[in-house]
Amino acid sequence: MRIDKNKMMNASEVAKESMEKNLVPGLAMAYIENGKVIHTETVGVANPETGEPVTNRTHFEAASLTKPVFARIVMGMAERGEIDLDAPISKYVAELMPSDDPRCADITAKHVLSHGTGLPNWGDAPLPIAFTPGTSFGYSGKGYTYLQEAVEKIRGRRLDDLMQTEIFNPLGMADAAMVWTGPLNRTLARTVDAKGELEAPRDRCQHSVALEPNSAFSLHVTIEDYPKFVENLLADEAAIEQIYSYKNPADHDVVWGLGWGTYKDIIWHWGDNGGFKSLVCFDPVTKDGLLIHTNGFNGLNVCYDVASYVAQYDFSDISEMIAHAE
Repeated sequence: MRIDKNKMMNASEVAKESMEKNLVPGLAMAYIENGKVIHTETVGVANPETGEPVTNRTHFEAASLTKPVFARIVMGMAERGEIDLDAPISKYVAELMPSDDPRCADITAKHVLSHGTGLPNWGDAPLPIAFTPGTSFGYSGKGYTYLQEAVEKIRGRRLDDLMQTEIFNPLGMADAAMVWTGPLNRTLARTVDAKGELEAPRDRCQHSVALEPNSAFSLHVTIEDYPKFVENLLADEAAIEQIYSYKNPADHDVVWGLGWGTYKDIIWHWGDNGGFKSLVCFDPVTKDGLLIHTNGFNGLNVCYDVASYVAQYDFSDISEMIAHAE
């Protein structure tokens, strides 16, 4: 995959047309060439009620784009011998298993990061397990929170503290945050539903029942934050090898590695917190990539339209896989 610079400069027009069609008020996008951000752009409004435009300082809920960042924490722990990716998570937090199915005791960090736990995406414990861990694919946020509990116990620190000191501060992600706050909400985009109608202001991250960090969805970022994480990943060949070191086939030729989806020549992930939708993808060989955040329920359609135009890439298999995943 390569970013076409000529098309990149016209992407805002493609975005506007798609946003109008899909009732999406605002968008922020960043493009990476040869491992470095070469262009960021914002389109539309962050707040349809006031007309406030999207800017580089507008916050979006990154939703499931949180998962790859958390995976980076876990990989670092594995490199230091603090956690065994092949060991049952129950070895570390036997008292916190999310299911009373005996197979839950066999779930490993690799199963979580590749969505092979058999646990559902969400729900209250005790949860059912749909298949023997490691034998199939089933997208699961609950698997991530189970692994989060082990990470926090091993490190003796809450996840937001770990993210801040090990990811955000070193990479200069100055505006990234793992928990909702009142001050952050002043820069958080307002969302619209599937009909384009304005939703109520959020007083916590989507799905959350408490103001606590969640490894599956609670990252808040600006368009300047997340690309720094992608740049860092693209510069680390060992980290790319880790992603590909475990393969769990999903649907439509998508294969899930450790923390990321893989498809043909790209590594990718999507985010979906209701009115916040996002897409990130990059080619580890050409080191080109893109990131798009939106504040509309139909925002993934806009992401596909813009990404396919700029990268001349077919995202139809990925969109089909996403449609059946959650």
